[in-house]
Amino acid sequence: MIPDNSGVRVTVSNRQRQLKVDTRWLAGMAGRALAFIHDADSQLGIALVDDATIARLNAQYHDTPGPTDVLSFDYGEGQGELIISVECAIRQARHFRTTPARELILYVVHGILHLHGYDDQTPNDQRRMRAAERKLISRLGEHFEFKGLISQRTVKR
Repeated sequence: MIPDNSGVRVTVSNRQRQLKVDTRWLAGMAGRALAFIHDADSQLGIALVDDATIARLNAQYHDTPGPTDVLSFDYGEGQGELIISVECAIRQARHFRTTPARELILYVVHGILHLHGYDDQTPNDQRRMRAAERKLISRLGEHFEFKGLISQRTVKR
């Protein structure tokens, strides 16, 4: 049975021009991910940005220079936000010989897990996080065709 995600509200803001991302598809997938981890009543905002934007936020909120893949912000009472670098997804997809869509999905899952108490600071935490990512992505793959996330417009070089 597919979990009901009717109490979950996900909004996606696309503030980048590197990829044409289907924001409705991404919101639906993120909502389903939340339902799979038994979070049936939450609000999640996802902002797709470029490296310059995420680097500025990374420096401001984490005192870390440079871009990162995803930043997670937990506002309490079931409200959170993910800031995702699409440029990082493109780079990492090339590096790991995967697709930008799969990287973006990984970043959403990773961010959601951070919002739900997972951490990746120690080797033990990293193993636990990676196992949870694999399990959740596998379950999502049973219900979503991942290539549907990005349209045929290709990556800008």
